[in-house]
Amino acid sequence: MLAVALFGVLFGVIWAFQHFTGVFAETQRLADAIGVETHRLLEFVGLFVGVTILVGQLWLTHRRVEATENTAIAAQETAASTVFSHSSQQFREAVDSLSNPSVIVRLGGLQALSIMAKNYPEYQDAVANIIAEYVQQQSGDSGIEE
Repeated sequence: MLAVALFGVLFGVIWAFQHFTGVFAETQRLADAIGVETHRLLEFVGLFVGVTILVGQLWLTHRRVEATENTAIAAQETAASTVFSHSSQQFREAVDSLSNPSVIVRLGGLQALSIMAKNYPEYQDAVANIIAEYVQQQSGDSGIEE
């Protein structure tokens, strides 16, 4: 949009100078030397400048989009890292609670591990192994025969 506006302004300025001043006397000589009409030469120059501005704007827009995409990717990675860190902390706390002397705290730890397994599939195997080991230890401690 800006490129189109700049092109229009530039073309208007060139047209005004050509028609109202003698600034473009050299333009007339150049147009005569290459065998074109002066207004055609000025149209070409204006078009060339406008296209150059347009291409520059497209390049800048592409760079801005790239930067925005990179920022979004970095934000996603940060969020994923934060979630992983938080889930790791929750996992450690749940496992630690299994060694608490209070039965209520241990049951809470088992419940927390169960929730972790549902919410974070990457923990399912570890949770299953920990709960199996915990149950095996508890059955061995209480004297229950298999």
